[in-house]
Amino acid sequence: MSAHPELTLFYSPRACSLSCHIALEESELPFTAHEVKIRAGEHKEADYRRVNPWGKLPALRVADQVLTEAHAILTFIADSAPRKSLLPLVNTLARARAHEWMNFLSSTVHIAFRPLFRTAVLAGADGPLEQVKRAGIPILRSTLCEVDRRLGEGRWALGDTYSVCDPYLLVFWIWSQREDVVEHAPEMPNWRAHSERIYDRPATRRVLAREGLTAVALKAA
Repeated sequence: MSAHPELTLFYSPRACSLSCHIALEESELPFTAHEVKIRAGEHKEADYRRVNPWGKLPALRVADQVLTEAHAILTFIADSAPRKSLLPLVNTLARARAHEWMNFLSSTVHIAFRPLFRTAVLAGADGPLEQVKRAGIPILRSTLCEVDRRLGEGRWALGDTYSVCDPYLLVFWIWSQREDVVEHAPEMPNWRAHSERIYDRPATRRVLAREGLTAVALKAA
């Protein structure tokens, strides 16, 4: 009998699910990766709705249950592979700092991209698209600057130790460097150095290859 429940990650290339995909690869837990193409609308189809009726990604099937939300999935992966030390121990300030990072990324950084990525949803079909986009750009810039400030010159999000916070940060770095966003992004030397360190990790390279995320694909609008 397997020591771990069967894991299936449902992902879409370059989405937040990338963080979970990398974390699973780092964990060395056995898992299956199932692609759901958001741009093709596959997340709205019946097959995926049976996995997650909300139609959002990522989702992680754990045996006969489904876990959603990147923060929850990343925490579960880390706790399922304790020898990899992908999160600090419970009841420590370092553990709280990890959750602080993941909450900040999911509730603030992710949302800051919406005026550029979901302009029509925010403005309405016949709404002021350009005004919404222009209003969102300064908020996005200040949010990205805050990420860079919080990272500082440390090697990883939590200092000297790599954690599941780091591939989650990589997702938003990638978004900030898209060809339709990068002109609005500030200089972020700390975050750039951080991303280069993650790109150099073998697990990251394997996942990028599996998702077909070439240098060109990473920057495409």
